[in-house]
Amino acid sequence: MKHLKNIVLALVLPVFVIGSINAQHHELILFDFEDGAQIEYIKPQDATFKLVSLDGNKHLQVNNGNTLRETGVKLLCSSDQPWNLSGYYQVKADVSNKGNEDMQVELFVGNDPDGLLRWYCSDYVDLAPGQSKTITVDLAWTPWIHEPQIEINGLRGVPGKIKADLTKVTELTFCSRYNLVPNQFTIDNVRAVGNYEIKSSDNFFPFVDKYGQYIHDEWKDKIHSDNELREKTKAEIDYLSNAKGPDNRGKFGGWTAGPRLSATGFFRTEKKDGKWWIVDPEGYLFWTAGLNCVSSNATNTGVSSRENYFEYLPEKDNDFTQFYGKGTHASHGFYKDKLPFKTYNFYESNLYRKYGQDWLSSFQDMAHKRLKDWGLNTIGFVSDFGATRQHRTPYVGSIWIKGTPKIEGSKGFWGKFHDVFDPNFRTAVKQSIVLQKEGANDPYCIGYFVDNELSWGQLGSLSIGVLKSKATQPAKIKFINDLKNKYEHIENLNNNWQTTHKSWDALLLSTTPPNEKLAKEDLIDFYEKIALTYFKTINEELKKIAPNQNYLGCRFAWANNDVVLTAASNYLDIMSFNKYEYSVEGFSLPKGIDKPVMIGEFHFGALDRGSFHVGIKKAKDQTERGQMYQNYIQVALKHPNIVGAHWFQYIDEPNTGRFDGENYNVGFVDICDTPYEELINKVKETTYTMYDYRFNNNLNSIK
Repeated sequence: MKHLKNIVLALVLPVFVIGSINAQHHELILFDFEDGAQIEYIKPQDATFKLVSLDGNKHLQVNNGNTLRETGVKLLCSSDQPWNLSGYYQVKADVSNKGNEDMQVELFVGNDPDGLLRWYCSDYVDLAPGQSKTITVDLAWTPWIHEPQIEINGLRGVPGKIKADLTKVTELTFCSRYNLVPNQFTIDNVRAVGNYEIKSSDNFFPFVDKYGQYIHDEWKDKIHSDNELREKTKAEIDYLSNAKGPDNRGKFGGWTAGPRLSATGFFRTEKKDGKWWIVDPEGYLFWTAGLNCVSSNATNTGVSSRENYFEYLPEKDNDFTQFYGKGTHASHGFYKDKLPFKTYNFYESNLYRKYGQDWLSSFQDMAHKRLKDWGLNTIGFVSDFGATRQHRTPYVGSIWIKGTPKIEGSKGFWGKFHDVFDPNFRTAVKQSIVLQKEGANDPYCIGYFVDNELSWGQLGSLSIGVLKSKATQPAKIKFINDLKNKYEHIENLNNNWQTTHKSWDALLLSTTPPNEKLAKEDLIDFYEKIALTYFKTINEELKKIAPNQNYLGCRFAWANNDVVLTAASNYLDIMSFNKYEYSVEGFSLPKGIDKPVMIGEFHFGALDRGSFHVGIKKAKDQTERGQMYQNYIQVALKHPNIVGAHWFQYIDEPNTGRFDGENYNVGFVDICDTPYEELINKVKETTYTMYDYRFNNNLNSIK
């Protein structure tokens, strides 16, 4: 059904100005671009567009710039008649890469003012030059919905919940995701498809059992009794008591069958035969395969104001009251304005059921044994010091730079950016490192991640944030002094920026940023200075405390640009990236930069074992999670720069959400501490041969 018509569907659906319906397949065509009148409803963003004929059909071709976060087009409904998509499960669109560079095309359905909710209604695909794929955005968290909808708070993936108000969707945004160069793609056949299964919301509460599991479903390895839990535990302990792990591994997990290099007694890096490697303290080649958050306390969930969600919460004078806690931080979500809030840890309570009073030491012992059996050699980001101090598995340190002055005009997902020009920044860096130096000069400590997923933003954006700040902001004073030195007279700056500041003091007092295109060179110069100062300061202070450990960086995520990455490369021993992708085949560093790289986070999740959220990258089931792990790691092993990859995380997030509502099925083990067998089997198939695989394979397509 290819022809788009402006029709009234008064008896079937609410009124649509743009859209045609295929009742047989429960499909609503939103745009197919056969009607040239649709151009009226297309709005470019740092892009141009045109209709082109391909294979007998018309497509929308988008030619992108690269100055905006969402460069592309918005497809709009009629101004007074939004789309009603409430009867559909997904929005799909066919897209093709018509350029010469790898790219990602992203689709946002709607424009919710809450950025997090807007992100829920989005997805993207990776496209090689000439490649075509279909983007699919789920409009509900599960393939079934409650009718009527019910209020369930504090978790991101909500069973039976529609993600947004679908009765009045006004726009669809197609953009090239974080593109660094102009590119081109086509769009066709934008449609809403699929039916929901409808379930009654009666008797839904409580929906979590005493083990932290979803009550209203069954799946493989679901726990129904304490005895069942203990039987599974005994079987695993018996197995691990005889498990040897992979062959040819040294004391620190390095490859004893490979070449032996100079041993320094600590982890270091070296490039050999065109590939970067970590070298372990004994001199063996080492590729770090790890798990983040190997910690039992990573699974606290809020219970305040949600007590009716839970079938069982312990009362006073009960052995299980020890697993209550207090939440003091919530960056997003239900508990953000409810601090402090009461928490409960179902995972730890299940460990208590399994092991009794020695549950914590048993957890630590099992973690080491499991990692060895799974072929993994590193305990990752924010993990249990009790486990790392046992010197059985190498680990990374985690440092958060706390108490720093911030650039008040900046913004970011996790908060405002450090003001690196305030003298108190270096003081805060020193104090933070001293207080979090766990692992300093320990041969088992590979190095330190410092900070996490900082919001570097678009090129020059931090400089804009500085200019939006008050006159007493040290970074602003520094920036304007730099401008004084360059331009000498305010009139010279005004001529270049096309501004009307009467004096340098007037510029200092102004919080109105300039035209970014006119001031681009100055904005980028100071942006680069922020990055250089940030990494240089941390490097200097970290090396004073831990001279034998590697500085692993800030775990780059989201938008990164060559300016920041080049600045970082001057001071990092290993550059770290949190890369939530299906593959890192197209990963590259800026031209002229050759440094070792560690993947700090990646994962895949599914909904087949009682979870409500797949995490950031979706698999259909546990078997596919394993296959995706193998695909990802084997590409990383071939990459000449990548020296390791750490999965986020060891344990599933709680079904009712952590502090910010995340409730992802991303663990190697579930909330009852049961390993996902299908995933683990594929992990072992991958890691047991990883050294030979890396040593003997190359990724020929690296650009």
